[in-house]
Amino acid sequence: MRGRWLRGVYWGPVACLLVCQAVGAESTTGTEKIVKEARETLQATKEYTDQQKLAFQRKAQEELAALQQQISALRGKVEDASASTRAELQKSLNELEKKRDGVRDKVDELKQTTDKKWQNVQDGMNSALHELKQSYQKLLSRMP
Repeated sequence: MRGRWLRGVYWGPVACLLVCQAVGAESTTGTEKIVKEARETLQATKEYTDQQKLAFQRKAQEELAALQQQISALRGKVEDASASTRAELQKSLNELEKKRDGVRDKVDELKQTTDKKWQNVQDGMNSALHELKQSYQKLLSRMP
């Protein structure tokens, strides 16, 4: 009986060690898999964010270019206006061009922003574009 007990005392811890090593190996493999999947997810998220950022930049640049053409057309109309209204329209046109320059600065800022901050810059860009469009419409409605 004593021999069995000694074998149990000896082989019990060895068996436990082998089982623990096997569990530990599985845990390491599982952890490595989770880390790999997390990295892949982060990379996919970064790529998606970059694509969204570039698409928004292109759209903002296109809208700005279209508004620039419309502002240039307004400049010609202001020059053709009567002398009495030309001064007032010119002042409004100058303010519109300042807003356009502000939007252009926002586009440049958007190009240089990090992924973490581009959402805030995007919101500011949307607001600036909206304000520029409203100012353009207001000036256009006052044209003779």
